[in-house]
Amino acid sequence: MVYSKLAKELESGEITGVRLTDSYSIKPFDCDVADLNDFLFSDAKTYLRYLSAVTYLFENKDKTIAYYSLQNDLLDINPHTDKDFDKEISDIVADRDYSFLLEMKDISTYPAVKIGRFAVDKEFQSRGYGTQILHLIIMSFLENNKTGCQFLTVDALNNLDTLRFYEKNGFSYVTLMDCNKTSRQMYKNLVALKQLEYL
Repeated sequence: MVYSKLAKELESGEITGVRLTDSYSIKPFDCDVADLNDFLFSDAKTYLRYLSAVTYLFENKDKTIAYYSLQNDLLDINPHTDKDFDKEISDIVADRDYSFLLEMKDISTYPAVKIGRFAVDKEFQSRGYGTQILHLIIMSFLENNKTGCQFLTVDALNNLDTLRFYEKNGFSYVTLMDCNKTSRQMYKNLVALKQLEYL
């Protein structure tokens, strides 16, 4: 299981998970994408200071292996016009909660959390860390969801590797209208995963 490798490294102390603070010294990091590098070293603490995003680091004794930042978000989809989403909503709401289904279908914005930035150091890429960390993010909202959060969203860089990564991990596209933009809006349905606990 891909999740267990990272879990073991965290448990042994080989890798440490850290919530960034204003005074924390960030260890070296380079993911080969200038914008993602710059955010970590130049912007992450400012976003934290103004309550715009919280950044989490995974590091060993020498360097930052990966980081991600989280922000509150709203998933903006109208189930009346998006039939795929309408079916997805219908599939996850149990028959006994029919009145809630009608309520969900009567709105077009849903509570979500956005992965604002997510990057793995180039030395550790293609070793499963991205998927493992994404699983940790998902589990943190399934097990310790402190507010309403039905979906996880991301503005994924519009390149084949990044889009395949999120597709492989169960993310769907919000729209086809951003095919030619630098990033694509994607979402993952957390309710469907949470439902498994009640089967």
